[in-house]
Amino acid sequence: MEFTIADALNTSITGFIVVLIILALLACIIVILSRVIRIFTDKNNKKSEKVPTVQESSKEAPAEVPQAAEPTTLELYKVDEKMAATIMAIVSHDSGIPLTRLQFKSIKLVEPELETYKTDNKTAAVIMALVSHNSGIPLERLQFKSIKLIENS
Repeated sequence: MEFTIADALNTSITGFIVVLIILALLACIIVILSRVIRIFTDKNNKKSEKVPTVQESSKEAPAEVPQAAEPTTLELYKVDEKMAATIMAIVSHDSGIPLTRLQFKSIKLVEPELETYKTDNKTAAVIMALVSHNSGIPLERLQFKSIKLIENS
């Protein structure tokens, strides 16, 4: 029995088609399984991360909340009232301390001064983004004091 080039091509093409079909089926199975697992983990996370309602949080609060000796005023520097309220809510939520037990004396917007030499703000922003991306450190955790363009002679 002799095999011709046509037989060899037919066998190889059939093999490629079979492999591609099996790979496609495996990809579909993986997608379906990942969605099923995600559904179950989301349900479990929602059950464990139940956010207390106002009534529940008032039940958990102590009967008497200690009051400050004298009322203090909140000083805002370069921050509007809406932003200050947002910051206070985030601090309360992240710390797990009820807002009624926190006392804020001042909220100040700190604008870091970045000195740029022979470069514009857009270029400086690109450089900062690249450093953040390549180092893996979030941009919020980096502090740049100056960015200087050094020209080679």
